[in-house]
This record gives sequence, structure tokens and C-alpha cells, in this order.
Amino acid sequence: MRARIKILRGVQVLLTATMLLAWAAATSWAQPTVRIGELAGLTGPIGVYGQNTHNARVLAVEEINTRGGVNVRGTRHKLELVHLDVGNPKEALNVFERLLTIEKASLIVDGLYSSVEYALGPVIKTKNAVVVWSAGNDPATTVGVPNAFRNNFDGGLPLMKVTEAFLKKMGVKRVATYGQTGHADFKRFVEEYLPKVPGIEVVASEWHPFGEKDYFPVLTKIKGLKPDAVLVHGFYSDGITMLKQAREINLLPGPLWLNQYGASPHMMDEASRKLFEGTYENLFASFAMTTEMPAKSKRFYDAYVKKFGERGFGPWAETGYDSIYLLAKAVEKAGTVDDIPKIITALSSLTVEDVPELLAPYKPGRIFDADRQAYPKIIVGQWKNSQLAPVMSDYGQ
Repeated sequence: MRARIKILRGVQVLLTATMLLAWAAATSWAQPTVRIGELAGLTGPIGVYGQNTHNARVLAVEEINTRGGVNVRGTRHKLELVHLDVGNPKEALNVFERLLTIEKASLIVDGLYSSVEYALGPVIKTKNAVVVWSAGNDPATTVGVPNAFRNNFDGGLPLMKVTEAFLKKMGVKRVATYGQTGHADFKRFVEEYLPKVPGIEVVASEWHPFGEKDYFPVLTKIKGLKPDAVLVHGFYSDGITMLKQAREINLLPGPLWLNQYGASPHMMDEASRKLFEGTYENLFASFAMTTEMPAKSKRFYDAYVKKFGERGFGPWAETGYDSIYLLAKAVEKAGTVDDIPKIITALSSLTVEDVPELLAPYKPGRIFDADRQAYPKIIVGQWKNSQLAPVMSDYGQ
């Protein structure tokens, strides 16, 4: 009897020890987490652009976690994307503070307007955080903000140079421009840069507010000036209305028409795509939304469509995806998840070769310049059969 009791007690001790060991092992194996906060542009006019940026980041986080997470000095950390929707600049300030204080995320990415980035700049540089812009393309928003980076293309001088090169390639001599108010770099381009280009005459510089419904008076004026090209800039939703009215007065087809809308065939229905037919677009750096995808862009696009569907896929999907890999590699290179100055130094020193997963066509070598601006190729595409076919691309440097 005593032997039997001893055996039972021994079994009980063994089971208890086994359970304790299992608990200890589970505790020791619990994977630490790195939180990335996202100032997501999911609603309002920016939503059609911001949603594809957010979706692409979700894919990147899932990929990295499937591989085991980020390796920080031998310890694997799981990524967690914490996103909050953002509207106007005032709201963005509050959301940014919440990401830092409540969500405890000091690594931040965005999918927003340049105006929001300008508003956030003075606040960002006072915080122990690092921010990667992947949407707006105004280069001045990172200047003087040492912890703000942009991996989308430079919409200032590089875009101006690419646009000039394309216009000259197409033999354009007389240009009419029609832009949405509030776009500082486009204003500089049409009022300061383009008039100084030898061989090109700016015959009109017209402006419209966001949400304009009646473009007929200005379009009629432009038609009477007989330009070789019409250059327009703004949100593609306004572009749909403008192109429809341009066709109604037979301004299209006619002069070469160059859009700077960041528009994608997947953003709109078939009727809208037909309005774009024959026109050109050059406010993008995404081969994944063209008819000539590189192999890794095709893999990314297929994965995106499988998870989210094709509708809405747009120009900032690739830079959004890249922003997660850039932060992940910077954390690994810095060897820390919370020493922001070290992460900033690591991010500043990253080269294209350091991050083979990158999708956007960045200029070889160091990714960010002294103002923390990256330089992917700016692409010119033509709308053909409801698709975008690339006709040229250049870094604009």
C-alpha cells in the first residue's frame, strides 16, 4: 500500500514538474513585439490612395512575421501594425499624439497629404519617434525635421525634370497648365521652372479648387489657345470630371494631355477609365500598376489581389509596403527597438542593397539623402485599353 502511495505521489510530482516546465517554456518563448503606428488615410478624398497604402503594409507585416519577425541581436520580435484613421491636419496632430502616448508606438508610417506632413513637422521633431512618409511627395516636409523620412519620390525638382524631359521628347513647344490650388511644388513648376525652359512657352496657367464641377470656361479658353500639350495636376476624382468635359468640347482627343493625378486603372470603373484613354500620367513610381511589372512587383500584386482584391490598388502600394521593410531593417541594423537615435542613424545609412525586398525602383546606393528623401524612378505611362503602359522612367537627377 505504502509503495503504491509513493508511486502515486511520484507521478503527481512528475506531472506538476512537467506542467511547470511547460509553463516556463511557454513564458520564455513568448515573442516580444515591435509596434508600428500608422497615420492611415482611409477616409475622405485621400482614402482612395491611403487604403492601398495601408493594405500593402498589412501584407509586409504578415510576410515578416511569417519569417519569424525581425531579428534584434538574436531575439526575434513580431511586428504589430497599429493604425488610426486621419483626416485634416488638426486631427492628425491628435492622432499622432495618441499613437505615441496611448498606443506606445514610436515607429510611425503614413498615407497622407503633404499638407498634413507640413502640419506635423514641428511636432515630430520634438518627439522621441521616427516617421516614414510614403504618400505625399513634397520634399520640403522632411527638411529641418531630422526624424522624418520619405520613401516616396521627390515631387519637386526631380518631377519637374522628368516632366520637362517627357515634354521635349514629345516635341511639345506650347503648354497650358491647369492645376488644383494648394499644390506648392506644381505652382513653382508652372510659374517659375517651366517658363525658363528653352523652347517651351507656357500659354496659360490656370487653377481650380478641389471638387470643382464646371471646367468648361477654362477648358474652352485653353482650346482657343491651341497648345501642343495640356498639363493638369490634382486629385484624380476631379480629373474624371475635367476629362469628361474636355471630351465634350472636343479638346480631347487633341493636344498631348499629361495628368499628374497619381491615378491607377484599379481605382476607377470602366467608364472612368475610358475618359483617360490616350492621355499620359507621371505622378507615380509604381511599376506594379503598369503593364510591365518586374517579377517581384508581380508577386506582390498577385498577393495583394488575393487578399484584398484588385479594386483600389494604386500608386502608393509599393512605397507603403517598402516603408515596413525599411523600418524593420533599420531596427535590425540598430540592434534596438526603442533607441530612436540609433534607429534614425541606421535608417539614414540604409542602401538599396541592404533591403532586397524593396519594390519601388530606388536609385542604387544609399536610399535617403541628407534631407532624408528617397529617389525612386518617376514613371510616365500612357493609358491604353484601360491600362497604364510605361513609356519612359527616370530618377530626375
